[in-house]
Amino acid sequence: MAGAANRCRLMMTPPVPVQMENLRPVISATIDGIGGRFVVDTGSFFDFLSPAAAAQFKLPLEDAPPWYYVSGVGGWIIPKIATAKTFSVAGISARDAKFLVGHNDFYGGIVGVIGQNILRIADVDYDFADGVLRFVKPEHCSDSVLAYWATTQAVSTVQLRWPSEQRPLLIGHAAVNGQDIQVLFDTGSWRTILSLDAAKRAGITPESPGVVRAGESIGLGGKPVPVWAAPIATFAIGGETIEHTHVLIGDLGLSQLGVDMLLGSDFFLAHHVYVANSQNKLYFTYNGGPVFDLNTRPPANAPMEKMPPPGAQPAAPTQSSTAQPAAGAPTAAAAQPQATPPSNIPADAAGFLRRGMAYASRGELEPALADLTRAAQLDPHDPQCLYQRALLYWRNRQPRLALADFNAALALDPNDYQAHLARAGLQLPKLHAGIEDDLDAVDRLAPQEADLRLALGNLYHLIGQYAAAVHQYDLWIQYHGDDLRLPGALSTRCGLQAGANIDLDRALDDCDEALKRLPPSGRAAALSNRSLVHLRLGQLDNAISDATASTQLRPRSGYALYVRGLAELRKGLTAQGKADLAAAQELQPDIARHYAAMGLMP
Repeated sequence: MAGAANRCRLMMTPPVPVQMENLRPVISATIDGIGGRFVVDTGSFFDFLSPAAAAQFKLPLEDAPPWYYVSGVGGWIIPKIATAKTFSVAGISARDAKFLVGHNDFYGGIVGVIGQNILRIADVDYDFADGVLRFVKPEHCSDSVLAYWATTQAVSTVQLRWPSEQRPLLIGHAAVNGQDIQVLFDTGSWRTILSLDAAKRAGITPESPGVVRAGESIGLGGKPVPVWAAPIATFAIGGETIEHTHVLIGDLGLSQLGVDMLLGSDFFLAHHVYVANSQNKLYFTYNGGPVFDLNTRPPANAPMEKMPPPGAQPAAPTQSSTAQPAAGAPTAAAAQPQATPPSNIPADAAGFLRRGMAYASRGELEPALADLTRAAQLDPHDPQCLYQRALLYWRNRQPRLALADFNAALALDPNDYQAHLARAGLQLPKLHAGIEDDLDAVDRLAPQEADLRLALGNLYHLIGQYAAAVHQYDLWIQYHGDDLRLPGALSTRCGLQAGANIDLDRALDDCDEALKRLPPSGRAAALSNRSLVHLRLGQLDNAISDATASTQLRPRSGYALYVRGLAELRKGLTAQGKADLAAAQELQPDIARHYAAMGLMP
């Protein structure tokens, strides 16, 4: 045994850069020579592309066999299959590479996910706190503990089981409040979440003391799924115990995957994790700081076969500044929690950039800012260092410093459309004169298929450029016909066209289609938009009916009330009309100016 251990060697690839964007681990890859950004997703059995990305890369699509389906939150789909001539990632190149193409899209310039068909080719070392991963080929290491970096840290070990060769998922054993559960290690899930059934076994329900509603998740089926943030006494895995923390709970169909919990990238960011595919084991050590109670709010849409994070979360518990265990921090033999994750000192600007983004993902803004500043000092010609620091300044409510960094980043790279979009968003509250120039630059520079067309359309809308906003929605809808956000996009385009008084017949069709697809509780905006279309068309009774239905669903919004008031005045219902206009202005004092800009006045 000792002789075998002494012969153990780990043959590692060079570090693969990982940028933590919020809680998404992102790496770069190329498809047919064109670069793209992918989420590293240990919970996905295969590589995925969004439909818009498949169109952007001009990949041919074919139907998957009818028996081949992908399950996820709220439903399942039969995906398409895309084939790339070449696909290169992490120094690995493949010809005739296959991707599954599903109904979900990604945001922030992400084109897809890297799944287990690539991540299982070797062992994988996940060091997200330092912004890297490595592929590892062990030699003569069958009985060795492979946490090579651990010196004084306690090493936790989890035995992995694989459901099947077709669905190679990282599943292990853990316990919540002393109750056994099965967990899926899933970097594609931004937040850790526990099923309602498992929570109930652990003595937790949505009605339990301290449990609060934390928004909704929307997955493949398009049906909103409520989630809650729940306090738990203990979470134990691999010899490590985390006490007095919070996790999300929800009925997300995890039983389809044979698990009770998705252990998300929040867990990975707080630990150095080595997945030993060669041994069917997973090793990890604790980095320090909170594990689940992170002071971040991840985005509401999620990749294929994943449960999305909620729209909100509870505040993180107060963390201890002493050497004693902090709330939500693990305890283990020979392990002491630390204020911030220990890591090797980066060697260059890129290393400081990645580590700074990892700190920012954990809500540790001071060390994040220090690292991003050091990155900018080491490489003052790298616009990404300035761009990421600008985002951090913006998040930290320092808009002047953020604007200065955006300006500097764009001076170095005028074609960075993400920076143009961010600078426009930063300056929106003051309606700076340069906003439209930034938006026009994004329109010119971004791929037509890009998901950001939706955000671009919203910004054009907010500065009153309705026709330009409609154009962006046209492009987004053209390339995102299966996206779960389509009903909302159709409703918004309906309202934009009504506001601009253009294409009113198409506007009516858009709202009708949106209302068919939206759940009853989510129809207020579409009904309000359709009432405006009816007003433009002179269909006053229909305008009043839709506006009334909208106000019943959303009584604190003045838009539908104002449109109803205008319709009533045109019908000669003077008293009702004046009352509705007054009520709308009480709710939103500047609403008359909003509609006057569209040419609509009493």
